[in-house]
Amino acid sequence: MRIVQVSPFFHPHAGGVESHVRSLAREFAREGHEVTVVTSRFRPDLPPVESMEGYRVVRARTLGVALNTPFDLGQLTSLRGLRADVVHIHYPPPLTAFFATRWLAGQPRIPTCLTYHCDLFLPGLGGRALAALYQRVFVPPTLRAVDRIVVHTRSYGVTSTALRGRPLEVIPSVVDLDWFRPGLDASALRGDLRLEGKRVLAFTGRLVPHKGVDVILEALTRLPSDVVLLVIGHGPRLASLVSEARRRGVSDRVRFCAAVTDDDLPRYLSLADVFVFPSHNRLEGFGLAVAEAMAVGLPVVIADMPGVREVIEPGHEGLLAEPLLADDLAAKIRILLDDPALARRMGAAGRRRAEERYGLATVAGQLLTLYEGLRAAG
Repeated sequence: MRIVQVSPFFHPHAGGVESHVRSLAREFAREGHEVTVVTSRFRPDLPPVESMEGYRVVRARTLGVALNTPFDLGQLTSLRGLRADVVHIHYPPPLTAFFATRWLAGQPRIPTCLTYHCDLFLPGLGGRALAALYQRVFVPPTLRAVDRIVVHTRSYGVTSTALRGRPLEVIPSVVDLDWFRPGLDASALRGDLRLEGKRVLAFTGRLVPHKGVDVILEALTRLPSDVVLLVIGHGPRLASLVSEARRRGVSDRVRFCAAVTDDDLPRYLSLADVFVFPSHNRLEGFGLAVAEAMAVGLPVVIADMPGVREVIEPGHEGLLAEPLLADDLAAKIRILLDDPALARRMGAAGRRRAEERYGLATVAGQLLTLYEGLRAAG
C-alpha cells in the first residue's frame, strides 16, 4: 500500500506527534508498504527530500514558524505528484491539515483520515481569540474533507467541542515495546546523577507551561528529603524551572536532564521508582510519555484530565491526582513510595497494558485495517 502521512513537524523536531508518526512510518515500511512523510521544512538547513528508516521524508517550503505553527504553504506543491492509496493527516498545529485537505479537494478521490491529537490552544487573551477564530473558520471544512477522524481516547474525543457529534475512530498512540522495556541496566547512570540511596521520581516531556512541572516542584517540597526528581526534557521553560527549584529550596533534589536523546530515554526512565505526569490542559490528548513509562514498568501518577486518564485504569497501573493541586499530587506519589509492593504490582500491570494496547504491531494493525476499509469503501 502507498501510505502518505502528513505531519506539521517531524524529526528532528521533538514531540509526541512526531514520535507517533515516526514510529508508524518505520513500522509500515518494515511491513513492506511504500511510505512518504510530508512535513514542514521548519529549518532551512534541513533537506527538502531524504530517505530515512525505509521511508521517504518530503519537507514543504515553509515561510516561517509562529505560535508553534509552521506556515507551510509549500504543502500544496510538495503533495503534487505523490501517488497514494491513503493519506493520513495529523492535527494540530493547524495550517498543515487545512492546506493538505485543500490539495486533496482538487485530486481524484484518495481515501483520507485525520488523527485529531488534541484541541488547539494558544495562551493569553489574544491567543484564545486567535484559536477560537481558527476553530470556527478552518477546522470545520478540514474535518468535513476527511473520511474518518481518529482520536487516541474516547474521553478526549467526546469532550472536544470541535468534534462534538462527529463519528470517531479510537486508536491509541504507539510505543516501541522492544525499546521501552523493563530491566535496563542504568547503574552507571545512577552514579553519574548522584541517585544512590534516593527514591526517584521522573517526568519526561517538553518544558512548556501546560506540562505542570512547576506543580511537581511544589509537590516535592511536601515529600521526604530522600526523594529526588528527574526532569527529562528541554523547552522554553527550562531556565525558569531551574530558578523555581532554587526558590523553593529543592534545587539539590532536582536533576534537570535537558540533553537526553531518544536512544537514552528508556535508561533514564529505568532509574525511577514512580513516573509523574501532571499535564493540565487540553493540549494533552493522550500522554505518550505515560505509555512509554508504563512500558518500562513504572507505576504512574497523572493528572485527572480527559484523554490522559484513559491511558491507565486508575488503581491498577497508577493513580490519578487532581490537576494543579500539589498537595494531592504529593499525597498520591507518597502512596506509591511508601508501598513498594503496590508500586511493583502497578508497574507490572502497566507493562501488561502497554503490551495489550500500545505496541507498534497492535496500533499499526488497527490503522492498516482502517486504511483497507477506506479503500474498500471507494
